[in-house]
Amino acid sequence: MEVIHPYCAGLDVQKKAVLACCITSNSKGERVSQTHSFNNKVPDLLALSDWLGSNGVTHIALDITGEDWKTVYHILEANFSVLVVNAQRIKDVPGRNTDTPDFEWLAELLRHGLIRNSFIHPVPQRDLRDLMRLRHFLVKERLHVVDRLYKVLESANVKLVSMVSDIMHISARALLVAIAEGETNTSDVSNIAIDLRQQQPQDSYFQPVRSHHRFLIANHLNHIDFLDRQIGIFNDKIAEYVQKRIIRITTSGTNQVQPSTHATANSVQTAKLIPSWEEALAAFLNGGRI
Repeated sequence: MEVIHPYCAGLDVQKKAVLACCITSNSKGERVSQTHSFNNKVPDLLALSDWLGSNGVTHIALDITGEDWKTVYHILEANFSVLVVNAQRIKDVPGRNTDTPDFEWLAELLRHGLIRNSFIHPVPQRDLRDLMRLRHFLVKERLHVVDRLYKVLESANVKLVSMVSDIMHISARALLVAIAEGETNTSDVSNIAIDLRQQQPQDSYFQPVRSHHRFLIANHLNHIDFLDRQIGIFNDKIAEYVQKRIIRITTSGTNQVQPSTHATANSVQTAKLIPSWEEALAAFLNGGRI
């Protein structure tokens, strides 16, 4: 079988160790195989990089198992061509001896060009994806807290949903704050209710609320405020990333950085290079939603 990468290596990344198989060729063109194990710590991974470099390795294959492979990839990607392999695809390749360890089989497949590389996003996109994912988690968490607040209101016999469709509306929230502060029977609550429905509140809407429910309502409101602040921070950070990305694309091939994202003669052509997901995020800069 034809040899595609005569100097290659296969890595089996585990929780505490990295098993490596390095396959090279001697002066006669004969196959030479070496195996070595390293601890999965940064100093040892740097030693792994030095060991691979000393053997003239140019291509490395490692399989995706959990999150442990990322540190290895980040350290090796600067000096080697690293192929990240889906473990299921390796099993689909026939001819493997069951006694052959995974990392040796990886090196053998890579040597003959039988490995399909998985796409790994560049560092700026990986950073932006991390921000987007955590922001998505915060938004989902806010929805869960609002849902729990609704259940507390039902338990406290506060039929606020009968008056508004969104219990986090400005007026509805003011009413919740008043209830949490124990002002259920004051005229302030009546004035807020009039703003909501333009009518006097009915007794079925507002029953005496126990201190237990007031405590829960106050905590949910504080939690929602905290999540709103966090989402705002991530919105600003995401907007900053997108702004830098668009400026970098629209000014590629020029020596002068454009101060804004408005279309110019050069940016009309380079705008086609912006991925669709970045176009969606660009709308966020103009006050849109993600």
